[in-house]
Amino acid sequence: MKPNRLSTKKHTLRFAVILSALILAGCASTQSTTSSTSVSSASSTVSTVSTSEESGADETDSTGGAMNGTVGSVIEANLSFKNKDFYIDYSTEDTVKIDLSAPKEADGVKVSGSTVTITEAGTYVLSGTLTDGQVIIDAGDEDDVRLVLENASITCTTTAPVYAKNADKVIISLPENTESTVTDTVTGTNGNDALTAAIFAKCDLSVNGTGTLNVNANANDGITSEDKLKITGGVLNITSADDGLVGKDAVLIKDGTVHITASGNGIKSTKSEADKGYVYIGGGTVNITAEQDGIQAETSVLISAGEVNVTAGGGSANGEQKTGNAMFGGAQSTTTDETLSTKGIKAEAALDITGGTVTVDSADDSLHSSDSMTVSGGGITVKSGDDGLHADNTLTIVDGTIVVEESCEGLEAIDLTINGGTIDVTASDDGLNAAGSSVDGGFGTAGADTITVNGGTLTVNASGDGLDSNGALTINGGTVYVSGPTGDGNGTFDCDGVFTINGGVVLGTGSSGMLKTPTTDSKQNTISVSCTGSAGDTVEVKGADGNTLVSAVAPKSFTNVTFSTPDITEGETYTVYVNGTEAASETCSGVVSGATGMGNFGGGPGNMGGQAPNGGMGGQMPNGNSDGTTPPEMPSGDSGITPPNGNGGTPPQMPGNTSDT
Repeated sequence: MKPNRLSTKKHTLRFAVILSALILAGCASTQSTTSSTSVSSASSTVSTVSTSEESGADETDSTGGAMNGTVGSVIEANLSFKNKDFYIDYSTEDTVKIDLSAPKEADGVKVSGSTVTITEAGTYVLSGTLTDGQVIIDAGDEDDVRLVLENASITCTTTAPVYAKNADKVIISLPENTESTVTDTVTGTNGNDALTAAIFAKCDLSVNGTGTLNVNANANDGITSEDKLKITGGVLNITSADDGLVGKDAVLIKDGTVHITASGNGIKSTKSEADKGYVYIGGGTVNITAEQDGIQAETSVLISAGEVNVTAGGGSANGEQKTGNAMFGGAQSTTTDETLSTKGIKAEAALDITGGTVTVDSADDSLHSSDSMTVSGGGITVKSGDDGLHADNTLTIVDGTIVVEESCEGLEAIDLTINGGTIDVTASDDGLNAAGSSVDGGFGTAGADTITVNGGTLTVNASGDGLDSNGALTINGGTVYVSGPTGDGNGTFDCDGVFTINGGVVLGTGSSGMLKTPTTDSKQNTISVSCTGSAGDTVEVKGADGNTLVSAVAPKSFTNVTFSTPDITEGETYTVYVNGTEAASETCSGVVSGATGMGNFGGGPGNMGGQAPNGGMGGQMPNGNSDGTTPPEMPSGDSGITPPNGNGGTPPQMPGNTSDT
């Protein structure tokens, strides 16, 4: 347990201001609407634009269907994919062909030594090899310039090989069955040149087509736009000494395949203005290996479709090593160097995932928001050296599939709400942690932090607290299975405020030393019994009629079983079986029956340093409720996923022991 982990973070109002301003800016950005769709979710109701048209222009917004979630609607309102951002067959246009091996002046083209300068709007087809030279676009403020790279090779030893100095927009098109390469061979400058990318644009920059573009940036960034950077097609292979893709206003990816290997950040947007500084991925495939953050946005990140694969900071194996034995205050880090951020996907404002597939292996948090995070669709799989999903403010899960294969803490926020979806968490510390608002981590302090489960399927395998809230813990529905700690310094359920179970199917196995049971304010009956079992044992709860209410395979040893279902009736007797053998029996005598847990005095002990053993939750809900219906299946577990290296299920050492686990 890390009871006050977020309390040192300084929050300001700037994120709320950013989001409010984004909404206003977004409303103003769409001048006429041809169709709209209203989207409702448990967290918000928004109106999103599916098709829009600029007044007096033939360019249409091609963002596609409606997006769920607050952030999704905000960013979508500011998206501006136009027809010219997508590939157009250049053979039907008037073109100027430039052989870079022997460039010649033409209309709109000036040549000075190995420097080729394009001065007018139009379509320019580049082929051949330009050695130690530069292509400069210096056109009018209203000019659109399209570069068609037809097996072109451009290298430069002194500065950016491709430099869009002035234009309204530059479009790089990659025709089918072509492969072009842009290389800066400068090494060791690390920002001394103001043109800090192999392809550098001071205007909007779009990349489209079906061909291949290789970018070898040995000095700094791969591709940078000081405005918006848009990718709607092509295969981009980017290797960079610093960041891979930088769109200071925004980075927007609609289609294509992007491979990034970066010594800095993979994708970055840097401006802090209300309607800028965001990253949007709405299609295609993005593969990132970055020594720092995989994706970094100064404001928000939205992923609505596509496939995103990120390895950041060398992956979870390079995360901070946390050791235990701290009775209070949680796991302790053996390292203090935080000069480099190594998160998978990081947003300073909000992070919203509404669709697509996201896979992250990161040294620090896999998904991180300095404000709020919403997951309303898609599939997420993460391995983290710290938190799986972390939000400094609110984390809301509406739908989708989330698997946290490795983490210190699985899900963490001040306010954590689960309304639906399928979530499977493995954590070496707390599975779910609501922390940050408490002023003091000691006993007797209950913060405004909350964990609320309203629906979905939640499976937790935690070596610290299973569900840990510094404030209230409320289960209103869904299916919840928690395998808690094997040591007595943590509990399967832990909260400093009120713990209530008002609905749903709940099964918890774990230790007895810090047992916490619901209060009598609960609306659904709960039974807690003392019984022992080992890793791999099947735990089954039956009613007096012999029908099974809930069952699962325990991934770790346990000394207590706590369960609650709508079928538990006062006056009836319920029996817990371990591997088919009766282990404990209890008659429901009220809202909470059996071994009652500790009161709500707050500030529970920290993680003892134990490590989750291999294996997931396993098992399923057996057939046959007392009413003859079939209960829902429990999650099948992590299918052999290997958790972080550690003690392999050995109970942690209590404080004062001299041996170190």
